[in-house]
Amino acid sequence: MFPLGTALLPGEPLPLRIFEPRYRQMLADCLDGDDQESPSATPRDAGFGVVLIARGHEVGGGDVRHDVGTFARIENLMRRPDGRASLTCTGAARIRITEWLLDDPYPRAVTEALPQPRIGPDDHARVIDLGLALRAFVDEVATTRPEAVPVGLPDFDVADLAEHGLFEWATRLPIGPADRQQLLECDTVAEQISVLDDVVEGLTAMIRFGR
Repeated sequence: MFPLGTALLPGEPLPLRIFEPRYRQMLADCLDGDDQESPSATPRDAGFGVVLIARGHEVGGGDVRHDVGTFARIENLMRRPDGRASLTCTGAARIRITEWLLDDPYPRAVTEALPQPRIGPDDHARVIDLGLALRAFVDEVATTRPEAVPVGLPDFDVADLAEHGLFEWATRLPIGPADRQQLLECDTVAEQISVLDDVVEGLTAMIRFGR
């Protein structure tokens, strides 16, 4: 397990540099059985769990962690002879921690997979409304603060939501850790829409009042 100061969402890239001895050991265990002669070899589906730190700081222990996180699949890897590594992971699926184990030699836990919320017929109209609200927000930002509009934003069309559902939109928005975690813990699309409706309302208010 890799506790972080942010929640990783399914479909979201996560670049990391591994240098602490315990996480170098974690990475070695994740890659157990691969071709150690190749610095960029990665076993299929190798990865680890990522969870948001709720309180405290992970370094040195004593932190409190959320129990819903994301499995991060290792996509690109470059290892150095001393065990340090640079890698890019992608959030693959939601997980729930059912039991935390001792942090020896690194944070470990027993996990279970959580299903991906799927957009059903009853959700379709609300998803369209959410997409319209997101486009309206982007248009307002482009008019009032064009420098704040990220490059490459999606059109917020329902057709974008093929693999990871509403996470496809959420990963492109400036959402804080608490909202990201709340979204990650939603079990239904209706719950996700409610979270994102609040996020859009808050972001719009920030733009209008110049915060």
